[in-house]
Parts: sequence; C-alpha cells; structure tokens
Amino acid sequence: MTMPGSESNDHQALKARIEEWLDAEGISFSDVPDLNSFFHIKANLKNLPIEVSESKVRKGVIAVQGGLELSPDQLESYERTSVEDRKSLFNSLFVMLDKSEYLFLLQEDFTIPKWLKIERILYAEDLTRTGLLDQMKDLNTKFVNINYFVNDSLGSFKSASNKSMYD
Repeated sequence: MTMPGSESNDHQALKARIEEWLDAEGISFSDVPDLNSFFHIKANLKNLPIEVSESKVRKGVIAVQGGLELSPDQLESYERTSVEDRKSLFNSLFVMLDKSEYLFLLQEDFTIPKWLKIERILYAEDLTRTGLLDQMKDLNTKFVNINYFVNDSLGSFKSASNKSMYD
C-alpha cells in the first residue's frame, strides 16, 4: 500500500530525474502548465521543442511528442499550391507516417499550427536516460526530414495561379 503523498513524490522524483538528464546533456527546458499531467516539460532541442509528460490518466506512461508548423516561407508556398497538390502532399506524408509511426495526428490543412504531431510512448518503470534521449533525438530528426520533404514538395509544385489548362 502506498502512503498518501508518496505517489506525488514518485512523479516529482521522475520529473527531477528527467530534468537532471536534460541538464546533463545541455538541453534547456521549461515547465508547461498542464492540469491533466503530473508533469509536462518542453525541451528545446536544436531544431524544435520536444515535450515530455506523464498524464494523470495514464500513470507511469511517459509521452514524448513534438509538432510541426510551416515556416512563413513554407506557408507562402503552400498557399500558392493547387488543392490537388496539397492533397498529394497530405497523402504522401500519411503513407510515410503510417508505415513508421504508431501515434500521429496529421491535419489535411497545413496552415493549422502543429498540423503534424507525433507521439512516442515510454514506460516509467523501464525509463532510462539513453532510452528517453534516443526517442527525443529520433523525433527531432524525423521532423527535420519531414520538413525537408515538405520543402522539396512545395518547391516542385507549380503555383496554382500560374497553371494553364495545358499543364
């Protein structure tokens, strides 16, 4: 039987351990207010923030997640593309993610903030510094590669306003 308050101490100890690991790696981080989580940390990796949290609903389950937004230049290019090209980009990304990710959210409208979210699940009882950092770095790399793919795709599409009926 756990003593009252010991469960809270367990979550705080886990959070402190994760923060210690991030600090040792030179990764800056901040707390994210989240009433639904025991803790929620935003770690600032080189290319984008990756969030680490433990939901109050799923005790002992650590979510490692990130999201992608279009840059202003990408947004400008995206808005110039045809509906067909946008759908093609969405379908290509969906197929790519469906083969490699278990938990992801992909919005068809890429102008929405965090139009793509990917989440990885780790278990507190098995959590190691290497395991956590590997997942965070892998997500970061995945988002960088997806961003390159989006850039290449947007660069290859013709502007919807420049298309003629003979294209």
